[in-house]
Amino acid sequence: MQATHRFSFLSLAVLSVGMSLAWVSAAPAQPPSPSAPGSSAAVEEDLTLVVGTRFVSPETDGVSPKAQFTDARIALSAFNATDHCVDQRALELAMEYFNSLGPTLGRAGHYYFVPDAELAKAASMCERQHGQPPRAWVEAKTRVIAFGRIVPTADAPALERSIR
Repeated sequence: MQATHRFSFLSLAVLSVGMSLAWVSAAPAQPPSPSAPGSSAAVEEDLTLVVGTRFVSPETDGVSPKAQFTDARIALSAFNATDHCVDQRALELAMEYFNSLGPTLGRAGHYYFVPDAELAKAASMCERQHGQPPRAWVEAKTRVIAFGRIVPTADAPALERSIR
């Protein structure tokens, strides 16, 4: 019985030493520098997608999406719990859209009108969930604009503050 136990212990020790040596030999001698030119993996790791949504009044026909995003915003003080729920769903939809653009297009920064049909579904679901209709979002009268941009991670907090 002791011989079997000693054999198992020695087998385990040899196996662990062998795996350690294999792991060390497979590791690169020096990790690639994150700032190495041409290293797309390192570049993508240092980027963050920043997305913000805003409810806007539709009376701004002919005005650019950027101007609507900054000037036609419906105040958050007009929101109830259902509106916040709709806004959260709009943010999720916008993030899906901006993620689909990829890093090259995402760096430019884009405005996106969240589809009204998706917002109507979200409003219906949120109204059932919260037991009251949305106050700030009114179907066919309110639009939701999202702004998204991929920026260096260090710059993300400043952009988030600017689009709040």
